Amino acid sequence: MARLTGDIPGQRRFKVGMVGGGQGAYFASYHRAAMRLCNRFDIVAGAFSADAHKCREAGEALGLLQDRIYLTFEDMAAAESRRPDPIDAVIIVTPNHLHFEPCQLFLRAGIPVICDKPLVNSLQEADELVRIADQHDTFFAVTYTYQGYPMVRDARSRIQAGELGEIRFMYVEYLLEWLASGVDGLSKSLAWRGDPEKAGPTGALGDVGTHAFNMLEFLSGQRCTSVNAKLTTVVPGWGLDDTCVVQLEFEGGVDGLLWASFAAPGHRNGLRFKIVGSKASIEWCQETPETLLFTPIDGADRIYRRGQSDNAAQTLSFTSLPPGNTEGYLEALAVLYADFAEALDAGAGWRTATQVPLPDIHQGVRGVVLSQACVESNQRRAWVAFPER
Repeated sequence: MARLTGDIPGQRRFKVGMVGGGQGAYFASYHRAAMRLCNRFDIVAGAFSADAHKCREAGEALGLLQDRIYLTFEDMAAAESRRPDPIDAVIIVTPNHLHFEPCQLFLRAGIPVICDKPLVNSLQEADELVRIADQHDTFFAVTYTYQGYPMVRDARSRIQAGELGEIRFMYVEYLLEWLASGVDGLSKSLAWRGDPEKAGPTGALGDVGTHAFNMLEFLSGQRCTSVNAKLTTVVPGWGLDDTCVVQLEFEGGVDGLLWASFAAPGHRNGLRFKIVGSKASIEWCQETPETLLFTPIDGADRIYRRGQSDNAAQTLSFTSLPPGNTEGYLEALAVLYADFAEALDAGAGWRTATQVPLPDIHQGVRGVVLSQACVESNQRRAWVAFPER
């Protein structure tokens, strides 16, 4: 059953606002496209840019009423919380260093938050957001987009069902090439990722390594307990790590390895995982997202394809297009938005409303903890414990 139609009679539609996402903010355009695919969200308000002209321009391009185009997120939170028809949630799509203030302000106003990852740049800020969210019992989701791919969810179902047997090793890589040729000529939306004041204490690790790390915990249901990290900068003039290799230890002593880089020629958006169990291994690659490779001991390789009858039971409910019509990144993000809609529908029961664990604030915090622990490990050249959160 497709979940991205939004045309079921009686389904509630949600009014949302956006902080950030003015003209040229490419990832915000993905959010808006995913919301259109999901077809349960309408953008009715926004504070899109610190530049007043750009802010108004973005709001007008989206067809917003003038009184709901706000020049600051502070004005937006105050005004929306007083309206008889306030937004149902706010979407934060600013650079990393601008996440904390709008998140905490909207939480205090009782407005649910959907925030890009990484959650924030410091553990202190992360812990404070958890405190505020718990105090106000407010929905808070983090857009770990790759959780939304149907065959990722198929892999998770098979792992949780024991088809791999006992997990023995987990590997994940997230490799890109956009920095490999150097820092000259980078777009504004890429260049800030090398600025510690904006990106935080880590570069490739915090930007894409957190996606990779979250993937392993999401798939396995196991939590990391310690890390041994090497953070390196191979591109002259880049201000943070552009490459990282992280050994991971999970509950029960299971080993893992994470490799992430901005400077890996030949890799456009190369998120890939392999989970090795006592009975079988399973492998998936984001650049070929429709298939899942399952390899049992002493047996023929099995290639599971999205939308087929041999998908895990839940997987078909996360697909929209017929088999053979490729679903990709936008559809995966739309699946997350469908999850968010189900959670918002549930009100106080939002934490248990979805078929798979919602990428909530606590998953976001673990991404922040990863960066902090890996920086410490890299400095000490030693294993360090992964602080429990």
